[in-house]
Amino acid sequence: MNGGSARVSSQPDERNSNRPFVMMPPLPNVTGDLHLGHALGFGGYEDLMARWHRMRGEPTLWMPGTDHAGIIAQYVVEQELAKEGITRQALGREKFLEKMWRWMDL
Repeated sequence: MNGGSARVSSQPDERNSNRPFVMMPPLPNVTGDLHLGHALGFGGYEDLMARWHRMRGEPTLWMPGTDHAGIIAQYVVEQELAKEGITRQALGREKFLEKMWRWMDL
């Protein structure tokens, strides 16, 4: 503590030789809907874990992660396109996103 306030940073101290603790909470999935896992994580359990590991002197990084459901959704849509002989690269970003949203609305 310095002057009554704790040092707050999203970057762990690289000079700390303790094993780092890193969390990557997922973002909302491709549907945009939040689920119980998001409700339990944001501001609750994950905050507690980050603070606990930081208090133990471990370099701690709590960084928003990847959209785990979006990855599998992209894979499914890419597989459907492959059946038609189309790649997402050939389709282009905007048209691929249209296909993703159309698939999500099924």
